Amino acid sequence: MKSALEVRGLSFRYPDYPNLRAAQLFRGLDLELAEGEIGLLLGGPDSGKSTLCRILTGLVPRFSGGALGGQVRVAGRSVLDSSPFERLRDIGLVFQNPSEQLFTARCDAEAAFALESLGIPPAQIERRVRTALRGLGILGLRRRDPQTLSGGEKKKLALACLQAVHPAVWVLDETFEELDAGTKLRLLERLRAAGRTVLITSAKWYELFGDRVDRFFLLSSGRLQEIRPNTPAFRALLRNEGFLPGLRPLPSRKGSGPALEAEDLRFGYPGEGGFNLRVEHLVIPRGGTLAIVGDNGSGKSTLAKILCGLLVPDRGRIRVRRGGGLEVVEGEELSRLMAYIFQDPDLQIFLPTVEEELAYGLRLQGLDEKMIAPRVARTAARFRLPRLLAPPALLSYGARKRLQAAVYHLLGKRIVIFDEGDSGLGAAEFTRLLGLFRSAVRGLLVITQDLELASRVADATVRLQEGRLA
Repeated sequence: MKSALEVRGLSFRYPDYPNLRAAQLFRGLDLELAEGEIGLLLGGPDSGKSTLCRILTGLVPRFSGGALGGQVRVAGRSVLDSSPFERLRDIGLVFQNPSEQLFTARCDAEAAFALESLGIPPAQIERRVRTALRGLGILGLRRRDPQTLSGGEKKKLALACLQAVHPAVWVLDETFEELDAGTKLRLLERLRAAGRTVLITSAKWYELFGDRVDRFFLLSSGRLQEIRPNTPAFRALLRNEGFLPGLRPLPSRKGSGPALEAEDLRFGYPGEGGFNLRVEHLVIPRGGTLAIVGDNGSGKSTLAKILCGLLVPDRGRIRVRRGGGLEVVEGEELSRLMAYIFQDPDLQIFLPTVEEELAYGLRLQGLDEKMIAPRVARTAARFRLPRLLAPPALLSYGARKRLQAAVYHLLGKRIVIFDEGDSGLGAAEFTRLLGLFRSAVRGLLVITQDLELASRVADATVRLQEGRLA
């Protein structure tokens, strides 16, 4: 069969930056996909999956610098000898964090941008955009600002942008995380039915991959190896490499009564057809974990922002355990008691070094510098962070997520909300992080699309559907 994507002898190393010395990322890496093949590349956090995706699409080292060796060919032509905009029809990429690639003020304009760059006639652009948005189930969002969408909806929009262009090769970097189960399944089946050549990267194993992917690869220690699925050795490898949750659920520490109780919550976004949330009763168990699952756009993040005081409900009350009982808490006081870890870590990381990020909240609390330094050092080690003087902006997505969690672990909030906190980390690493928090807080709320993970880490699970708890 004709090769659609070919990588031979790839090596790469980022340039050194002040306080962040780069390591050799790839060594003699080979990869090939024939036309119409779907390949799954499994790799742990910080293994280089996103860098590989950006090399394949010509973004690295063009916009990052670094030492690159080897050959990369798409549709028989060298990626390294052409500009990214020249390869729009050859290869397309959905970023792990779609906020990094969405920049217009309307969803339909976002999907039309690349087509306009290619000189497609306006009538054809309109047809392609509507078809792509409808196929991903977001046609009704076409007038929305992409930055107001949920994380899963942003990924659907980025996929619609690819669908509108029809590149020969699709590269989906951790795209299946944050998508609801129905969307994952429909996406895979449509890609296969359309005969697309697709490379999917993931830090997790989803069972739906098994019968819908042609080839399986493992990226580890800078090298790539092809692996055979559906064998006992394959399942052992998945668990050993952290692509599946641990065999045992986290031990429950549930006490008597709730850590948080919300009643009769109502919230609506302004505007015609705006989203409305209605939650009659919600409880986070004392010393335990509540998981919330639900389709993209069902209101999970909106509910989380209400619970931690970032949004003010139109009606209802939130009670938090303080001392011996539950007390009604509102506004800024909720924010002082609760930690909300955003889907996108870049919304909460803003200082020039890892050390400053970790120490910032402690300094605001008035702690002595002699107490801050050892606490910061211990936390950095627990959360597997790089050097304290390293700039967060240059860390991997997974490392930024760990830094984000470490900040709130230091602050000692009573209740911690993880909004798609497992995205970019993998099931095993996220379970480990939850274990660090579980011994130190009164309650955890985990928002996730991974039903198996929810069943293993939560004492109770509820589903949010179109703004209502089922």
